[in-house]
Amino acid sequence: MDITYAKTIPLQKIFAVWGIKPKPIRNGLDLYACPFNEEQLSNLVVNPATNTWFDPMTGQTGNGIALVCRYLQCEGLNYSVMDAMRWLRNMVGYPYTTIELPQDMPDYKSMDACFVIRDVAHVSDPTLIRYLEQQRGIPFHIARHKLKQVRVRNKQTGKSFIAIGFVNEDGGYAIRNSTIKAHIGIRAISFIRGKTPKPDGVQIFKDIYDYLSAVSLRNGRLFEEDSIILNSMDCMQDMTAYIRNYGYVYLRAWLGNDEQGKTYTALLQSFCTTENLRFETANDSYSGYKDPNEQFASYTRQ
Repeated sequence: MDITYAKTIPLQKIFAVWGIKPKPIRNGLDLYACPFNEEQLSNLVVNPATNTWFDPMTGQTGNGIALVCRYLQCEGLNYSVMDAMRWLRNMVGYPYTTIELPQDMPDYKSMDACFVIRDVAHVSDPTLIRYLEQQRGIPFHIARHKLKQVRVRNKQTGKSFIAIGFVNEDGGYAIRNSTIKAHIGIRAISFIRGKTPKPDGVQIFKDIYDYLSAVSLRNGRLFEEDSIILNSMDCMQDMTAYIRNYGYVYLRAWLGNDEQGKTYTALLQSFCTTENLRFETANDSYSGYKDPNEQFASYTRQ
């Protein structure tokens, strides 16, 4: 919740939390019992048109944030603006912002419906190892700690194939090989904890290959911050529940330098503005390349 939105919350909703009902008076004004003392002997005058209140006894006036600040102070609680906004979010509620995805996105759910996993194992097949190292540029000794080998059956054709699998937070898998890019089960993000407990920031990656490439480019040093792997761009909406109200101060995006990447980077920036998060991008660190994986793969081929 940001200050702009907090100021728009009708005072009537705030008084309703305290169980105080208005008494209409002349000129469109309302009279409310004062919530600043147990007896509620005094009254506050509220102007619904301007969404402001006035205390005739003290001459004080203000908006909803000031009202809650004074209430918290009288309750012997912390009463900063941030404390008031936290109280409003918890007690009045907040219409959480969702990320509106482009309308022309493919019907991934139907596309994935024909695939089922037959078994999951450690990566060992030579063709998958070559795919990782030669096409993706990811050294096997790095990939094997995060990735699995999955055997998948296509229900439509009855045929099976093997692929690299990366598990998501809902127990599904993002699967990849040299010809297949799909998901098994529910499409969802994957969350990787950073080295620092309760960090200030969160890193956003398109897929696990970009994440592993970024870590490799850091000489194997893991991020201090948490990381979210989208696995698919349509999972960006799923991502918001892992960020909102967690206490992050900033978000850093590692999306592509192509047109699709720019589109989704802009969506993340808009989300950060709404959620009062500082927005950063890492695109300059892989300028000249589509994404971190393309950059790292080019280095490994040299």
